[in-house]
Amino acid sequence: MKTITKICVGVDIGKDNLDTHSGSSGQHLRISNKKAEIKAFVKNLKKNYDEIIIGCEASGGYEKLLAEVLQEESLKLWIIDPRRIKGFIIASGCRSKTDKIDAKKIAEFLTQNTPEHEIINKTQNECKIQALVNRKQDLTKILGAEKTRLKHPSHALSIKSIEKFIKILNEEIKMIDKQIQAIIKTDENLAKSSKILESIPGIGEFSAAVLLSFAPELGKINKKEASALIGVCPYDNESGTYKGKKFIKGGRTVPRNVLYMCALTTIKYNLVFKAFYEGLRAKGKAFKVAIVAVMHKLVILANSLLKKGELCKV
Repeated sequence: MKTITKICVGVDIGKDNLDTHSGSSGQHLRISNKKAEIKAFVKNLKKNYDEIIIGCEASGGYEKLLAEVLQEESLKLWIIDPRRIKGFIIASGCRSKTDKIDAKKIAEFLTQNTPEHEIINKTQNECKIQALVNRKQDLTKILGAEKTRLKHPSHALSIKSIEKFIKILNEEIKMIDKQIQAIIKTDENLAKSSKILESIPGIGEFSAAVLLSFAPELGKINKKEASALIGVCPYDNESGTYKGKKFIKGGRTVPRNVLYMCALTTIKYNLVFKAFYEGLRAKGKAFKVAIVAVMHKLVILANSLLKKGELCKV
């Protein structure tokens, strides 16, 4: 009988380099954060091990190339909340901090823990949409700044330049929206999922695109995992006789921010959600508590409908 060999590889992500630590062998290796070197490293792992678990901290995007290569090699990357790794390192009693040590501790974390839910690789189209969403958000921030400048007294030449730039930004944002919808329309699965999400009160084309690209797990996980994934899951805050208010923590910022705007819309125009929100406010709940409850309701509904493949009837 063949022995199944398993390895947990911790990766500390840097802009230029990746520090890796192989749990079973204890080997440390630094490689360039370039596709060719990452691919060679992964192929070598596949030659020697049957089961490979690779994990890293979320690092603001520098982990995307590693995730891309692993997907090409039919492997998955567990991107871990940095706070979990920091807590794990503190609990281990380690006071030193280097890239090499971080990689080792991530590998140790992988051997002792499991993901909160199944790791799902994004499709190429989902990655494209995510990149376009990020670009649109960057341009929207610049657009907001330019509109603010336009309100302040300035020389006529400056005003003319600002107005010209605002026009360019608006055109570029519209073009990005068209590109996003074109990708969705040419992908049967994304088109179906987008239609389901858009049937939910308050969720439009762009919001649906954000949820599809930033939270592809929706429809494949349970409701508790879905609310935790987005960061609208209420956690208890009690100790002894003290009973504090429940709070939300963690989750993915981009889809949560989009859902916040969706919630503001749906409590205005949908009778069911409006009644739910107003009922909470009548009970003395603060605005933020009530609106997060609406967001939570939207996430659970979206996850359920995507799982069933059904349109919303609320």
